[in-house]
Amino acid sequence: MADNSKKKGSALEEDLIDLSDVTVDTPEEDVTKEEDVKTSSSTTTNGSSQKDEIAIGDRKAPIIMLFGPRSSGKTMTLVRLARYLRDSHYTIEVDENFRAESNYADKCSQFLDDLDTNVALSGTAYGDYLLVKIRKHGKTICQILEAPGEHYFNPKNVTATNFRPYMTKIIHKLPNRKIWVFITEARWKEDPKIKRAYITRIENCKAALVQGRDRNVILYNKIDQKAFLFEDGKLHHVDAEEEMGNEYPGLQNIFVNKNPITSLWRKYNYKFVPFCTGIYTQNEDDSDVLDYCESNDIYPAALWATLLKCIRG
Repeated sequence: MADNSKKKGSALEEDLIDLSDVTVDTPEEDVTKEEDVKTSSSTTTNGSSQKDEIAIGDRKAPIIMLFGPRSSGKTMTLVRLARYLRDSHYTIEVDENFRAESNYADKCSQFLDDLDTNVALSGTAYGDYLLVKIRKHGKTICQILEAPGEHYFNPKNVTATNFRPYMTKIIHKLPNRKIWVFITEARWKEDPKIKRAYITRIENCKAALVQGRDRNVILYNKIDQKAFLFEDGKLHHVDAEEEMGNEYPGLQNIFVNKNPITSLWRKYNYKFVPFCTGIYTQNEDDSDVLDYCESNDIYPAALWATLLKCIRG
């Protein structure tokens, strides 16, 4: 599958737009200039440590939660999206004020260096978590939380109450809109019980944590595992969503639109994005390293178009 061919003329059958010179006129509550005064959520609670102390000064720009289990591709999804946005003249920044740890600035610099990576990055590439800001024309469009999969999903506890303290602060104490990007993986080679546990975890979080102004995205990652979904320079969006529903039975029903009017044209209250971060091949000199070649621009373009819709409305 020629996923890395970068066909500029390719077009997603749904929700794909040319973003090369987009300017964002977002309502004031969703996009903000960086505030001069930080608002800290760093009060230590019982059971938390210094690693859970955070400070988020921007209390308006939406926070994107890349929600997924270990090895689902969260880190490389963020890297691929950030590379695309940088090439599209957005500014990529890591919020150095987010955490006070002495080595956090080094992690921020490392992430920016990794945007040019030609090898696969592990889910523990930064040891913990960080906050990435997407900016344009001096405004913060959104903030993306990069966090390990084990902070999102523990198959032994699928309730909505066992998040790390820093995540609990982000979810419950900050007024920012949350955009929940629930990552699913094509041909996820995992025990069916684990897959069912992951669906239950999403269901519990949707019921208990997702607020009315929040938005939901289901990202179907690693679709290069099903080559027929990308043919003739086109991504088969409807077929990909059907494949995802078959692989994760019951997931779509969590988001059924129960509004008798809007359900006539929108069956589910989520947006669907098929995705591929790139092609990975064994390094000839080091068997523990996978060489990385980025995916076709159609994938991050579609993801960003979807996120913009969630940010704006």
